[in-house]
Formats: sequence, C-alpha cells, structure tokens
Amino acid sequence: MTDGGAAAGEGRLRLQATDLGKRFGWRRVFRGLCLETEPGGVLVVRGSNGSGKSTLLRILAGLLRPTEGTVRLEPAREGSGSLLRGRVALAAPAINPYAHLTLAENIRFFLHARGSSAGESGIRSAAALVGLDDRLDEPVGDFSSGMTQRVRLALVVAAQPEVLLLDEPSHCLDEDGRRLVREIVETQARRGICILATNDAREAELGERYVSMDDYRA
Repeated sequence: MTDGGAAAGEGRLRLQATDLGKRFGWRRVFRGLCLETEPGGVLVVRGSNGSGKSTLLRILAGLLRPTEGTVRLEPAREGSGSLLRGRVALAAPAINPYAHLTLAENIRFFLHARGSSAGESGIRSAAALVGLDDRLDEPVGDFSSGMTQRVRLALVVAAQPEVLLLDEPSHCLDEDGRRLVREIVETQARRGICILATNDAREAELGERYVSMDDYRA
C-alpha cells in the first residue's frame, strides 16, 4: 500500500483509493475499485456477503495490503513508522480487545500502539460516551457481546482519528447502542472522514454517498 503524494503541511483531508484489487490465492475478491472521500459526509460501503466490504476497510486501515492499486491519504504526514499509523482507526467485529485486560488498560494499550496517549480524563471520557465508565477497571473478558462492541467503539473514539472506519458498528447493540453509533458517526463526519460498511438499512441511512462492492466483483 502506498500513502502520500501530497507535500506535508496544510491541505484538505482526502482519502483516495485507485484501481484497488484483492486476491487471496486463486480467489479474487474484487478489482478496479476507486473511491474518494473528504470530511463533511459519510461514505457507506454495501455489498453481498463475501463481496469484500470488510477486506476493503482493512486495506484502507493499512492492516492488509492490496493485490493491486493504491491508497492515498492527503495531506501526507512525516515522521511516523507507518504513513497511516495514528491517522486511521478501524472498529470491526473481527477485531477483539484483549480479554484479560481491563477496559482502561485496553484503551491505553490501543493508543500506545498508535503512537499516542490519553490522560485519565480522556480514557474516562471515551468510556463514558459508550456507557461503560463504571466498568473501567473490569476485565473485558467478563463483558457481554454488546458491551464488547461498545469497547471497540470506545477505542476508536479515544483515538480521535482523522479517518474512522466502521464495519457493522451496530453489531450486537441494542437501540441505545444504535443511537450511540449515530452520534459517533455524525461527530466524526463533522471533523474528519467516516466510512461505514454495512448491509443494515438503518445504518446505511447515515450515509450521503454509497459504494457497492458488487460492482467490483471479479
């Protein structure tokens, strides 16, 4: 994956993917995918099961290399080991917090891995936003599936990324949790880029623009 091309410094935040394709061995998931998005709205990625929604988000997050194509996040930033490190955050059902760590420890670890940190007030604020401020010192392994999803959201909220990627963010959540997702998405759309992958009609209503992965099936 490549990132950059614009000089470091001032400039409008923009995420661009060009001619992206991904293949796992002989199986090609998608090819020729192009997208571009900026702050001010939500981009929703839709598609049938196995069409590559989660794979695309992992590529955009820098967690998976595309077989072909490039991803650019502008303006470029210098001085980090990874050009996307600390700038993009992904919450997905397949990404699990550490069960043996407390919620507070998970947030600290996640931020440290991104090359950033948060004081106790920041950790508590993230936990309070997702309704878990009274569970900060409890091991996440004791949490229900819905609470664990709230932990995933707390991690990305604490990170305050330029680009927030959400894969099925209402997974295992009740109606209060769905309202929380809406709040997170709307806040991120005002200050940065938000991309949401879902086939849930209620989640899709949060978007202004849409990409169908089925249009890029190999």
